[in-house]
Formats: sequence, C-alpha cells, structure tokens
Amino acid sequence: MNIDELSQLSLSGLQSALAMKQLSPVEVLKTTFEQIEKVNGSINALYDLRKQAAFAEAEAAERRYASGAPLSAFDGIPVSIKDSVNAVGMRWHHGTAIHREGIVASTDSPPAARLKRSGAIIIGKGAMPDFGLSGSGVSGSHGIVRNPWGLSWNTGGSSAGAGASLASGIGMMSVGSDIAGSVRLPAAHCGLAALKPTQGAIPHAPASTVRSAGPITRRAADLRAWTALLGGIDTADRYSVPLTDVVGGDAPRIGASADFGFGPMVEPAVLTCFDRVRRVLGQICGTVEDVTTKADFDAYLPIDDSLKLKGWLEYQSADPDLRDRTPEPLLAWFREVQDWTPNKIAEINQGIERGVAFTVALLAEVDILLTPVMPVVNFPAEDRGPDPKMPLRHTTFTSLFNQSGNPAVTICGGFDDRGLPIGMQLVGRRFDDYRLLDLATRLEAALDIFGAGKQRWPTVPIA
Repeated sequence: MNIDELSQLSLSGLQSALAMKQLSPVEVLKTTFEQIEKVNGSINALYDLRKQAAFAEAEAAERRYASGAPLSAFDGIPVSIKDSVNAVGMRWHHGTAIHREGIVASTDSPPAARLKRSGAIIIGKGAMPDFGLSGSGVSGSHGIVRNPWGLSWNTGGSSAGAGASLASGIGMMSVGSDIAGSVRLPAAHCGLAALKPTQGAIPHAPASTVRSAGPITRRAADLRAWTALLGGIDTADRYSVPLTDVVGGDAPRIGASADFGFGPMVEPAVLTCFDRVRRVLGQICGTVEDVTTKADFDAYLPIDDSLKLKGWLEYQSADPDLRDRTPEPLLAWFREVQDWTPNKIAEINQGIERGVAFTVALLAEVDILLTPVMPVVNFPAEDRGPDPKMPLRHTTFTSLFNQSGNPAVTICGGFDDRGLPIGMQLVGRRFDDYRLLDLATRLEAALDIFGAGKQRWPTVPIA
C-alpha cells in the first residue's frame, strides 16, 4: 500500500479491504503517517499529531478485526478534526496567537466523541485561520496553510488544514465547521466534497444557530456514511435534530443560478465550469430550471457585520496583554464594532432576516439549487481573501445558507487552465440532506473527474 493507492480508495473500498483483511489498520496508518512526514512541512496542514496514540489504537483495531469484532465499519480508519473541534487532550487555538499555546480540551465535542466510539482514529488537528474569520489558511497560531494543487495558492478556510491534508491523500475524512462556507470553501479550493448539513443535523458544541459541523472527503460518495455516523440528536447541542432519510416521493425539481443579484462578479472560468456541470446535471435529472430570483439588496453585508461582532467579542475576551497578537487586517475589519449602538445590532438582525427570506424565495419553485461555491477560482496563499478589506466577501453563494439552515454540499466541478479546482454547490430544502447527498454522488460519478486514468490527487504537492 502506498499513498497514491490509498488516496484512490473510496471509504467503502477501504472498509471492505479492512473487513476482508486485505489491508490492516496498522498498514493504513503507517502509509498515512509516512505521507504526513513527507508533505506536512510544505502544506502546513496538520498539528497536534497523535502518532504514538494513533498506532496503539490501530493495533487494537487490528486485533478486533482479527477476532471478527470491529467496533464499527469505521474501526481503524484515519481521520482528522479541525482546530476548533474539541477532543480530550488536544489543543484548541481557534487559529490565533491570542490564545497562547492553545487550550487543552478536557471534553470531547460531539463529532470527536462519535468518531472515538466508532473506532475511527483521530490522527491530528487541521489548522485554521485566526478566529475562523477568513476564507483562507492564514493563521496567527499555525502559519500559512498551502494548497497541494499549487503551493502558491490558497486552501480556502476556515477548515484549511482539512482541505490541504485530504487533497494530498492524508486521512479518509476531516470534521470541519462551517459558519459562512468554512467546509465548502476549502473543499472547492482543494477539489474535495463537503457537506454543510441542515442546521443541527450534525451536533456540535458549543451550540449555535448558524455554525454547523460537517464532513469533508475526497469524494461525494463517502459523505453519506460519515454524515450518518456524525449526525443525530446529542444532549451537548440543544439545537440538534434527527437526521431523516426521505424514501420515495416525487423526483426533486432542480434549478440553477450563478447570480444572486449582489456580490463580486463571477469569473469566466467559474461560469464555464458551472455551465458544464449544469448540462451534466440535466442529463441526470432531465430538466434544470433557470432560477432568476435576485435580491434587490446586498444580502451578504449584514452577515459580514455579524462576523465582525463575533471577532470583536473574541478579541475583547482575550487577555489584554495578548490582544496585540491579533492580525492588524482583521482588527481593522472588526474594530468599528466598539462604536456600534443597539440600533445598529437591530439593523444587522433585520438584514439577516431579509436575507433568509431571500433564500426562501430562491427555493420557492425548486427542491435543489445548483450554484457555484465561489465567484473566484482561487487567490494567493498569503491572502486572507480576494478582498483584503472584507475577508469573507466572496461567500456570496455559501453564507446565506448558514443563516437559513439549509443543507448544502460541495463537489469538484472541474479545473481551470492553471490546474486549480473549481467547486460547485447543491443546496437543498431543510432535512433533505440525504437526498442532496445522493444527487451529489450521482453528479460526481457522471462528471467522472477522478475516474480511472484521469485526474490524480496531488500526493506530491505541486510547486
């Protein structure tokens, strides 16, 4: 087993190989850590690696397989979790140096607890940007995470380390979290698949009405199984809801839009990819309707203000002697919050509700909506976003659905002429996560980008 072979395996393929003893958990983990040692110095994706503990867990899983009693179908499978996902004994930095050397977790977040119960092996944590408040891999605590499809290009964020590590073949899944696109953006930048679920369908802590935990994988076909493992009610998340699986019923009505009426102009390469994916989607579903609904206001701006407030509160809660470790561009972005009045906060909330009403209008006539993930393909690794004054401005197509709670899945739609991945997004009605994932899997198979003899994962990062 080498990393090229392992990276081409689907989750079901690896599970079958482990169950039939064609591969062993120790062998898989050895290949995984060999790849970490080869590439993590250049992509800077993972930290807090658990090598000794992980091998002990792999050896225990191997014994269970030998006796015919694995803990689950995920026993012995290597995964990673985001910096902001707590796991006992691992360090939480939230991407920023204002938290010193990090805070060692004393409890497991719901995703970490469910992974551990299944026997999946958490190999380490994925780096993220400061406060989780840029769509990039630029981090005060971790440095710059780099994209293995091109080390000078951005990974997206905030689940940056997840994107870079998975694209280079490390692990079978990473748990990220998404507040404006933070699993979907790195998936798009790195050629991966990711789910931002219906709000609450995958429990997380602390509980949130807009931030969702979600799985990131190399292929959409793997997302359903990980979603089933991670999803469902958990007492640690008071907003958690049951995962439902719609069986039968009418075929979903499919729509498409690459223009919500606001936000940065969509780049030609993204539009070309969108048109191609739409044609393939039409071949699968028969009809893809034009969704021409557009906002007559900029629905992103109140979301941006809410993110400024989030950053300011974390900044203010830090030790005053450490606040100067906050990157000046981020501080310049959210410093204005100190002068806001209650009326300003009320205006932000009203604007967000207006945006939610717009998402309802977008899905009024269709069940599933195809959009780009971003209006841009990529931007330099050192940048926090395409717009230096507004680090998440390019989340036109993603951030609205955090506020509305709709599920959204990202897949790789193709590549531009520089060889950089372009992500496409499918958005569904609330609680339609499984139907959305099934369509994403069919669409990915029809696009056949990573099929036999086609695109290979950059297990040797591209300079």
